Amino acid sequence: MNETLLAFTNDDAGMQEPERFAELLDFLAQQEVPATLFVVPAAGDRPLSQVPRWVALLNRALAEGHDLQVHGLTHRSAFEFGVPPSFILDIMPEQKAQWERAPARFRADHSYAVLAEKLTRGREILIETFGCTPRGFRSPCLSVCDNLYRALHDLGFQWSSNQVVNPAGWHYIERRYDTAEPWQPEVPPRPHRHPSGVIEAPMCSEYSWYLTDADVQRHFQLARDDFDRCRANGDPFVVLSHYFAMTGKWSAGLRVYERLFAHARAQGSVRFATLSELIAQHASAAE
Repeated sequence: MNETLLAFTNDDAGMQEPERFAELLDFLAQQEVPATLFVVPAAGDRPLSQVPRWVALLNRALAEGHDLQVHGLTHRSAFEFGVPPSFILDIMPEQKAQWERAPARFRADHSYAVLAEKLTRGREILIETFGCTPRGFRSPCLSVCDNLYRALHDLGFQWSSNQVVNPAGWHYIERRYDTAEPWQPEVPPRPHRHPSGVIEAPMCSEYSWYLTDADVQRHFQLARDDFDRCRANGDPFVVLSHYFAMTGKWSAGLRVYERLFAHARAQGSVRFATLSELIAQHASAAE
C-alpha cells in the first residue's frame, strides 16, 4: 500500500488560555507529530505581536517544526469571512437565528474589498511577528463565500482548508450519535483545485470537542473509521481540532489522538506531515 499522509491541524492559537496551548505542544512533542496551527492574528483587535506570551509559544511551535497559517483576523464573528456550513450553524442556534433574520447585514461585510483588507492585515501581522510568510488560510467557523476565494487567489495565498468531508463530528458535538449523514459527495477527500485557482485541502472531521473519559472510545472509533476509509482509498487524512477543547479538564481529547496516532502507526506506511507538506506532495493531483 502507498504511504498515507496524516495532517493534524489545530485552530485558534492567539486567542485564549495560552497555558492550554502549551499543553498541546507538550503532547505533540511527546508524540513526535508536526501540526498545522491556524493562528488568529488580532484576537480582540489586538495584534499578536503585542501579546508576548503567545509570541513565545508560537516561536516555540516554529522551532519544534510546526506550521503557522492564517485563521481569520479577529475571530470575533462566526460570519467573519462568509457563512458557515449548515452543520456548524446548527450548533450555534443564536448566531443561526441572527443570520436567518437579517442575512443582508452579514453579507455587507463580505465584499471583496473588505475581505481582501482583512486577509492582507492578518498575513502582515504574522509576517512581522514571526518572519515567515503564511501561504494557507482557514476561516473561523469555516465561513466562506465566493469573494473570499477570489481574494485569497489574488493576494497570492496558495491554499485554504475550509471544506469538510464528514460532518459527523459536529453531530457528535451535540451527542447526536445516530444522525445518519454520509461523507459529502461534493467534497473530494484530497487536495483539489478550487474554481478560484486556490488549492482547497479539506479536513475529514472534528473529533475532540470537550470530551470526557466516557466519550473517548466512541470518538476514537469515528476517527479510526475515517482514517481507515481514507487510507483504503489512497487519500490523505486531515483532522481539525481546537487546543482549548482538548486539554486541561478536557484532556480526554488528547487520549483520542493518542489512540488514533498509535492506530495509524500500527498500519505501517504512514507519515505525519504538516498541511503544507501534504499539499506539496499532492499538488500534481490537484491540477
